[in-house]
Amino acid sequence: MNKDIERGKVEDVNIENRETTSVYGRGGRRDPGGRPGNNNAEESDTKSTPNAANTEETDVSANADRADPAAQALQGSSKVDSALRLPSRSELRNLWLKEYGEQDYALQMWTRVVEQQDLEIEMMLQMHGMLIFGLMVSTQRYAQFYIDLNEELHRENEPETADALRDYYTALIPPQDQEIGPEGLPVIFRYIHMRDVTIMNGGHKIKVPYWRGKIGAVDAFVVGATAEE
Repeated sequence: MNKDIERGKVEDVNIENRETTSVYGRGGRRDPGGRPGNNNAEESDTKSTPNAANTEETDVSANADRADPAAQALQGSSKVDSALRLPSRSELRNLWLKEYGEQDYALQMWTRVVEQQDLEIEMMLQMHGMLIFGLMVSTQRYAQFYIDLNEELHRENEPETADALRDYYTALIPPQDQEIGPEGLPVIFRYIHMRDVTIMNGGHKIKVPYWRGKIGAVDAFVVGATAEE
């Protein structure tokens, strides 16, 4: 009978152990308050928390940069300022040397003579397959023609337009006797002006009172040629 009693006690102990294992899990521990805990889970949560915070801070700062119009405007203004920077004197000299090397020196000489002495010279220009006949004149005469024309057209009814056009054509006139340009080198004439112009292209003929064109676009020229010939 004693053996049966001892066997019953052993079975009761085993039952209690199994219940404890089922409640707390294998390897489970109790905290000081008697509650079960998992040390590995707590450590993983603790380690993952800083990373999550860093991710949230990064997202917040990135969104703030994208949503801040002041920051975007500041970045845009810095790009605009750099794009609108005036060229330095050395950069202007390099541009002058490049442009001067592409010029027709003889045509530059004739243009300088006309500008400085206010002469009129019969000339034919060849540009992009067109023949342009007329009298080469100074910029002053070309500008004065259109100033007078716009005064007649706009002064009475549109005085502001007349003033704006006057300012525009006046600004085209180079300073008298200017030998040195902003580059610190001799002035290059970039435009040629003619009056009583006849333009021939593919058998068609057009006549205009005044004409202005780029000297760098002239392929060839003949002094003294006229359209009648």
